[in-house]
Amino acid sequence: MSNQPPAQDEPEVAIGSREQLLHLLAEASEIEHTLMCSYLYAAFSLKRAGDVGLSQAQGAAVERWRKAIMDVAVEEMGHLLTVANLTVAVGGRPHFARPNFPVSPGYFPAGVVVRLSGFSEETLDHFIFLERPRGVEGEDADSYEQADYARDHARPGLMPTAQDYTTIGHLYEAIRQNLRALAGRLGESGLFIGRKHAQVGAGIIDLDGVATISDLSDALAAIDFVVEQGEGSPSDEAESHYRSFLALREELDALRQADARFVPAWPVAGNPVLRKPPEPEDKVYVSHPQAAKLLDFACATYGLLLRVLGQAFARPGDEVAADQKKLVGTAFDLMHVLGAAASQLARLPAMEMETDMDTHAGMSFTMLRGVEPLLTGSAETQVIREQLMMLAEAGLSPELTDPLKAQAAVFDLASAR
Repeated sequence: MSNQPPAQDEPEVAIGSREQLLHLLAEASEIEHTLMCSYLYAAFSLKRAGDVGLSQAQGAAVERWRKAIMDVAVEEMGHLLTVANLTVAVGGRPHFARPNFPVSPGYFPAGVVVRLSGFSEETLDHFIFLERPRGVEGEDADSYEQADYARDHARPGLMPTAQDYTTIGHLYEAIRQNLRALAGRLGESGLFIGRKHAQVGAGIIDLDGVATISDLSDALAAIDFVVEQGEGSPSDEAESHYRSFLALREELDALRQADARFVPAWPVAGNPVLRKPPEPEDKVYVSHPQAAKLLDFACATYGLLLRVLGQAFARPGDEVAADQKKLVGTAFDLMHVLGAAASQLARLPAMEMETDMDTHAGMSFTMLRGVEPLLTGSAETQVIREQLMMLAEAGLSPELTDPLKAQAAVFDLASAR
């Protein structure tokens, strides 16, 4: 059971049907997914040791910060997969869709602002605010403030109710209470109707906390792990995302005080977009030819990554471990390619105009229209192989394309027949 103190000003938890639980799990998936992308964007914007203008100590610091933020992002992926396992356990399918950046007001609660920003003091303050534990007061960075609102229903009924929350921990508290209520009403066997083989467990992926779920005890333990890894617990505060960002902010302050000219990150765009937006406010359209080509490649890589990850869940049959390992292995190779492309983007100008050369590009994490599962068997193999080969033949550096060619060879059509 979670040891976090309850916050007195959190909204009352809405208890409902299985559909309400699936609704909450879908929102948790989108929160974890958007946070992961936000953290990755900040990490990719950091300069590297040896870059012009960085001292040896500053270079060591940016490398350390990059690793720390990347570690948090990987743990957010673990949280996303944990929520996927919870969703499958209660009879749903993993939800890897999400809104594009920046997320419009009203989609999440008023205090949850999610957009893409480069590494800075304000960005770190925002991360600290988002990861703060329940019961801890905090203020968001000024540039992330937005008008207060509530996602109310005129009359709660059969449709799932939007669960507002001021901290992410309270969203998970709502999931916890709905799990308990449904287990009491349906019985554990009536609630946990999804097969363990349809989930991704520790034997398939080596991420802390990711395990298959078959009963209420497993589900509550999974929620406790996610909350404590994000907020921290009284027994292990130093390992939480919240504490990691606090420590990083303190170190940045110290280096800024020692050298006011220290610039740890490239001047990446806030909310870069792949396509010219009809509403350009708060967005930067990446139009520089070199950056636009690389961004297109990076977004296509990201889209395939989500497809491949989704294929690892809810596979038919009980002998699925080999396929799951292959798919998860491909997903991790795609992550490395994505990271290399995103780091290159941060060094390129975002726009063609000479007057805008000071604004650099960045990975927009543009979503596919749909990331629902592909048909399994030979159809799945063919679609994945086709997309891997298209990416491999994009005319970019071997650093980006060679791993894709190797993965395409793994998806041999003959093996799927």
